[in-house]
Amino acid sequence: MNSLYIIGNGFDLHHGLDTHYRSFGLYLQDHYGTIYDQLLEYFGLPHIDKNDKAVDPLWRDFEHSLSLLDVDMVYEAYSGSIANPGAPHFRDRDWNTFAIDMEMVVDSLTKGLIKAFHEFISQIDYTVIPRDKRISLGSHALFLSFNYTDTLESYYGISDSQITYIHGKAVNNDEIILGHGVDANNFTEEPPKAPAGLSDDELELWEEEMNDRYDYSFELGKTALQDYFSSSYKDTQAVIRVHMDFFASLENIDQVFILGHSLSDVDFPYFEKIITSIRRAPKFTVSYLWDEERLSHTKTLCNLGIHKSQIRMTKMEVL
Repeated sequence: MNSLYIIGNGFDLHHGLDTHYRSFGLYLQDHYGTIYDQLLEYFGLPHIDKNDKAVDPLWRDFEHSLSLLDVDMVYEAYSGSIANPGAPHFRDRDWNTFAIDMEMVVDSLTKGLIKAFHEFISQIDYTVIPRDKRISLGSHALFLSFNYTDTLESYYGISDSQITYIHGKAVNNDEIILGHGVDANNFTEEPPKAPAGLSDDELELWEEEMNDRYDYSFELGKTALQDYFSSSYKDTQAVIRVHMDFFASLENIDQVFILGHSLSDVDFPYFEKIITSIRRAPKFTVSYLWDEERLSHTKTLCNLGIHKSQIRMTKMEVL
C-alpha cells in the first residue's frame, strides 16, 4: 500500500450526497429549532431561506463559526437569572440559577449539536449516488477520511481496515468530533490589573472598588459558559496521538491523493503530521473546484514544505 487517499467533504458532495453544512442548518431548523436559534442569535449565523441556494460563508465554514460565540449576547439573554440578594423572595439556591442556565446553553451547543449532526449524517441516502460520479481509487491503498459517512465502504467496497476515520463515523455510532480550531485559552478573560503607579492608599481603594463590583452569581455563570470553548475545541494534537499507529504506517507512501478537502486551517496539523511521517518525496494529486481553490491549495501545500513540482491539480471528475 504505497498510496494514501485523503478524503474530504467535497468527495461526498461530488457523489451527490447532501452533506453541506447549509443542509445541516436546514435540518436544525426543522428538528432542533432551539439550537438553530442559538446559532443565529449567539454566533451571528444568518437565517437560511429554504428557497435560496446561496451559501453564506459562516455556514460554509461552520466549524470555524463555532468559535464565534458572543458571550455578551448570552449573558444579556439570561441576565434575569443573575441572583439579586435584595429581592424579597431571594433564596440561597438563587446564587446558582444563572450558572445553571449557562450550563444548559453549553450543553445545547456541544452535546446537543453533536447529537443533531450525528442524526443528520446518519440519514444520508446512499442509493442516490449516480454511477457516472464514480472515480478510480486504488483498492489496496490507505485512506484517511475526514468525513463521517460510509461512502468508501458502501459505494467503493473499501475495507474498513484500510480506512482511518479521523473524526469518527456516524453510521457506527462512533463518538464524532466536530468543532473549531481556536485554543480555549484564547478566550480566557484576564483578571483586572491595578493601574501602574498607585500609592498604597490608592491601591487599597482600587481593591475595595473591585470587591464591590464582584458579583458571585454572575462569576459562577461566566465560569460555566467558558466551558463551551474547551468543549467545542477540536484538539487535533489529541486526535493525532490516538491515531499514531496510522501515521506510523505512512513512511513508505509515494503517492498522496487529496480529494474534496478544503485544506482549512483547523485541519492543518493533520497535514503537517502526514508530511513528516512520510520518508519519501511523494507526488500529490489534489482536486479543486474553482481556480481560486487551485491557487490556494497549491500555496497551502507549498507552505507545508511540498515542492511545486510534486503537486498535480485536477478536477475530481477526470480521475
